[in-house]
Amino acid sequence: MHNTLKVGAVFILGLLMCAGIDVCKSSTARADESEPPNTLGTSTTLTGLSGLLITESPHTLAPMKIAVSLTGIILHTSTPTSFYEGAGEVAIGLPARIELAAMVPGIHYANGGTITGMGDLQLSAKWRVLDQKETQWPAIAVGVTGTLPTGKQGSPTLTYGQPGDGLRTVQDYGIAIKLMSSTEIDFSPDQYAVGLYVEGSYTFQDLNKNSQDKYGTYAVGAALPLLINPDNPLASPLQFLMEIDGTYQRGNDQDYVGITPSIRYVGRVTADVAFRYQATHDLPNEIGGIAQIGLTF
Repeated sequence: MHNTLKVGAVFILGLLMCAGIDVCKSSTARADESEPPNTLGTSTTLTGLSGLLITESPHTLAPMKIAVSLTGIILHTSTPTSFYEGAGEVAIGLPARIELAAMVPGIHYANGGTITGMGDLQLSAKWRVLDQKETQWPAIAVGVTGTLPTGKQGSPTLTYGQPGDGLRTVQDYGIAIKLMSSTEIDFSPDQYAVGLYVEGSYTFQDLNKNSQDKYGTYAVGAALPLLINPDNPLASPLQFLMEIDGTYQRGNDQDYVGITPSIRYVGRVTADVAFRYQATHDLPNEIGGIAQIGLTF
């Protein structure tokens, strides 16, 4: 399963880097570089930054535009272990193609005992460096996410925590340096479009402590329109998303690979319903679902 998902991730990445083929045309160029491009539409991700559901997009919200959302996550294993999370996310667009975001989670975790409370707060920022240009290069953004140890301490402890950390995943801090890219292709004259997205990050936390860790993360995704506007295929409000994400060299050989198909509606109100399968090395596989509803204004 791990190898199959990784092959799928490499395949989508290959498609992304081949975005310059002549049979495709990118979204319309704009005079105002602070405005987001005409894309398939994005909502907040699980970190709060705009994108798909898990994969962050290089696109940014327009200046002073705000997106808020509520997300519910349910995961179960055969051990049995249960994980329930309800999170609030907010993102705001700023001038100079900058976006800021925050995510505050509440968690209920059961694994030989139960613990319920607040999880770790995440604060994020990204800067859109390049827009997609006519068949020349994809859109690119850089970003950073900081994790603060606001989670409730106690027992049991989440998979990547230390004994007694409870709902904390870091003891002092965690910092992820991110690179995001995407290409959105309008196939002509077939009146169809597809968006391809990729994100990679390097994370380090709690250096020089017993909880220190350094690892990589990746996510790749595709957005396929389900409702087609013949005049602008990229402006579909109803989309099918397929995403693959995972970690590399995290913790005590505990890397995971996850696959998340979902249906998303994007408009002033956004909604997403997803199935989640996650395979973690030497741990039972997790199966569950994700639901998100949001508002952009």
